[in-house]
Amino acid sequence: MASVLAAKTGTGAGIEAVAGLLACPACKTGLAVGVATIDCSGCGASYPIREGVPLLAIRGTSDTWGEPQGTTQSEDYQAAYERVDRAVTYNQKYRAELLKRSSTRREYQLLQRHVARVGRSRVILDLPCGGGRLTPAFAHAADLVIEADIAIGQVLYGRVDSSVATPRFWMTASAFHIPLVDDSVDGAICVRLSHHLPTAAERERLLRELLRVSRRFVIMTFFDHHSLKNTLRRLTRPFNHKPPKMTMTIAGVEQLARASRARVVAAPMLSPIGSGHRYALIVKDGVGV
Repeated sequence: MASVLAAKTGTGAGIEAVAGLLACPACKTGLAVGVATIDCSGCGASYPIREGVPLLAIRGTSDTWGEPQGTTQSEDYQAAYERVDRAVTYNQKYRAELLKRSSTRREYQLLQRHVARVGRSRVILDLPCGGGRLTPAFAHAADLVIEADIAIGQVLYGRVDSSVATPRFWMTASAFHIPLVDDSVDGAICVRLSHHLPTAAERERLLRELLRVSRRFVIMTFFDHHSLKNTLRRLTRPFNHKPPKMTMTIAGVEQLARASRARVVAAPMLSPIGSGHRYALIVKDGVGV
């Protein structure tokens, strides 16, 4: 990992630290890094670099991976935090609101427990990284953290606001088309994304992509269909007409993991009563924990 350390500038790592890990999000061919763009020799796509951040995100959902476009998918959510001011508002809520601060403390505990089980990593992908709210919980366990989000506003905000000693590299990326080669990172961390995805196809695609680029482990949150909070929501829905939660089951996550030669080793609740989120630790076959 000498290249990562040599590329360090403050807490930022130059693009040369990850150049060998990058792949075209459209066709998965290797990329050539230029001064102002990153270019694909396979499909001819060219991706701009804005303020030092490669814009490698592909917008869209199931139509972009060859499945029929559904009527309700996640396009609106993908565009939510393009502006930096909206990213600021989102991240400041987690500092100002008591319940969100308490939730963050619990999330830190779960992340630290999981990364301790899998041991030290060379590279960890954080997608979506948001404003870097959770990065300090796991950055100490890696030589390099790749911070990625589909929204440039979140990436630019996090690059300025979040501070850890571990070198980091920032880029935009869709979790449906992660611009990395197979098995390129030791682990991927994906917090509070799957429950924003309206379709099962999107949620399943998310986990498959995370497992594709991860050599050892994935930490992913999902809203448990059988949680107390979701059970109460389903029971009261005929009366309050609230929309259903976007959920997964432990059995469903386990099945997806097995299809990618991995297994779920832990999936603790964020809170048995106050939250339906689970923090799943999924490790590739052959990885001891």
